[in-house]
Amino acid sequence: MMSQKWDIILVGAGIGGLTAAAYLAKAGLRVLVLDRNPHPGGTAYVYHRKDFSFPMGPLGFSHPEFIQETLTKLEVGENLNLSRVHYRLRAFDLEIPISLPFDEMVKELTKIFPSEAEGLGKFFENLMVMNSSPHFSTHEPKDISASDYLHHFVKDWRLRRILGSIGTREPYSGLPLLVAMWNLICNRGIWYPKEGMQSFCDRLVRAVKRNSGEIRLGAEVAKIRIGKEKVLGVTLKDGFEMNSELIISNADYKNTFIKLIDSNAIPPDWFQAISHARQTNSIFQVCLGVDSDKADLSAFTNASRVIYRGHKENGQEEESLNWNAQEIDLKAFASQELEVSLWGQDWEILSSEQKASIIIRSEAEYDHFSKYRLGWRKRSPKYEEYKTRLAQALIREVDHLIPGLEKAVIVMDVATPLTFEDQGGRSEGAVAGWSWDYDDFREDKPKELVRTPIKGLYMAGYQAFSALFMGGVPTAMESGKRAAEAVMKGASPIRKILIPGAK
Repeated sequence: MMSQKWDIILVGAGIGGLTAAAYLAKAGLRVLVLDRNPHPGGTAYVYHRKDFSFPMGPLGFSHPEFIQETLTKLEVGENLNLSRVHYRLRAFDLEIPISLPFDEMVKELTKIFPSEAEGLGKFFENLMVMNSSPHFSTHEPKDISASDYLHHFVKDWRLRRILGSIGTREPYSGLPLLVAMWNLICNRGIWYPKEGMQSFCDRLVRAVKRNSGEIRLGAEVAKIRIGKEKVLGVTLKDGFEMNSELIISNADYKNTFIKLIDSNAIPPDWFQAISHARQTNSIFQVCLGVDSDKADLSAFTNASRVIYRGHKENGQEEESLNWNAQEIDLKAFASQELEVSLWGQDWEILSSEQKASIIIRSEAEYDHFSKYRLGWRKRSPKYEEYKTRLAQALIREVDHLIPGLEKAVIVMDVATPLTFEDQGGRSEGAVAGWSWDYDDFREDKPKELVRTPIKGLYMAGYQAFSALFMGGVPTAMESGKRAAEAVMKGASPIRKILIPGAK
């Protein structure tokens, strides 16, 4: 069995891993990045079906100044052109912009809910005060749910949902996290690079390679080897060993500790905390390549992203989903909140003006789909037919928002939580890190989770903080920066468990 020595090995070429690798290579370390995928960037990359480009994960990012500053420090920030993404809500027989500055949001919402003018003013005034503190509030009660907070001064149930979830769902998070999310969508904004997410990832690759860092794609790490509570190196799937006393794992946090490391090498309390920590739900995603001449895309005139919930006739109540059923009811599934996006319409990657990429996303539970999983990228025979029926139900519903959509579809690709688990490397397909539910996350500030109890092992990526306080992509980049700093400082292992929800 062959062996090779490196200053540091990074497991995973996602945004966090590439950022850390770029900083470390620039500092003169001999850096090796390993990833089982044939592409860099993790789920921030894109894929293609026929002449259409579709996202593997994020549809954009926030904190554009931070992104630009980081890329500039890594000497790959030249000519980065970003476009602002705007959102509208189409639900409850209403159409509302939801990505405007706070003062404009108050005006727009007051037009629709005039009797709630006082509560609206108070809510957004408090948001502005709370946003003056770093990351999270120190001026309002820290340990309060968004639901309880809003009940103090908002009466209309529709408005409580809009303010409490930036959508149509019942408020579910704590107040500090809700504040951070409103700040991201309204003040910081959500942006995407005109060059496309693929080229954005390629910039980080250039930053690694310009300082002699090495990236090996198609190289799957099977094990992180630990001896006497310190890192020894990694073993690839083919048995090839690479030695290093320093490792940054950009793999999913749970996958790192539960699948890549022998449980005997992890302190029992850490292993238990990580095993039982809850994550966000996964999503069901339908990517459509459509003939834009056959579909009415006017729903995207003022915003390229629409939070949509279907119209209910004659006061009909919302249908609840039973994820424990063998097969979920198609109408109930389509009646849930959907995010519908006209994706990448400004990017040069589109082949012609007559073609557009439409992305439909709905929250989905992993356990419901897990029965179809036979192994990595292996599914039972009924899986394909079932997910296609679910996708078609969403398309039929969204046809009310985009008339002609059903007949305009040229190509369709469907992803379930199993896809995000296998293709994205995310345990149970979780797409937004640790759970945002109030019962799981009640902190007023995010905790850094870069250090681990194992000497020489550090974490990077969207789970290397207890919350996505900057949004997914910039949080991952910040984690990479901090992981690199921890390595260069020789930061010691940490014994205290900071995983969200850990007792």
